[in-house]
Amino acid sequence: MKYLNSFYKSLLLLNLALAPSAALAVEPIINGDKTVTDVLLNTVYPTWTVLESTTVTIPQGSFFNCEVTCTSTVNNPSFIASDQDYYYAAYFNANPTVADGCVRQFDFPKFDVFNDNDESDKLVVASTCYLDGLVNTHTFRCLGTRASAGELAAVVDSTSMHVICVDDEEQTAVGEAGQEND
Repeated sequence: MKYLNSFYKSLLLLNLALAPSAALAVEPIINGDKTVTDVLLNTVYPTWTVLESTTVTIPQGSFFNCEVTCTSTVNNPSFIASDQDYYYAAYFNANPTVADGCVRQFDFPKFDVFNDNDESDKLVVASTCYLDGLVNTHTFRCLGTRASAGELAAVVDSTSMHVICVDDEEQTAVGEAGQEND
């Protein structure tokens, strides 16, 4: 029986030596929120309206990669008046640029009375953003804004979001190695 126990001990040590990050990884962080409270989308880019937010704290000494996903239902402010353009984003600060890959443009096209039989009065919009190498505390946000002052204000009548963060084991290990040398 002692032989079997020492075999398992050796196997455990071998696994720890070959895959230490799997044994010592920090648990993932999952957070989110939702609302059905109407939010008026009346800001004009580069100013954003916060539709929903949630905060995540990264454990001390760790680097995390996070993904934030936002989904909202936006009411069409005008069927006949004109084409309406907006921006939507899932991000970790309140002022992303429209050139960022996490920002989506969406619009309600002008309704053609003679050719359109079914124009939607609501639109579901979504954005997902991958953010790597995060440390400390971050507030993740679902954001919306009008593309220009000529666009009508729109009402967002529901928003949901979730954030999933996982330990960037390689970067954390490099950071810890650097801390040991200090």
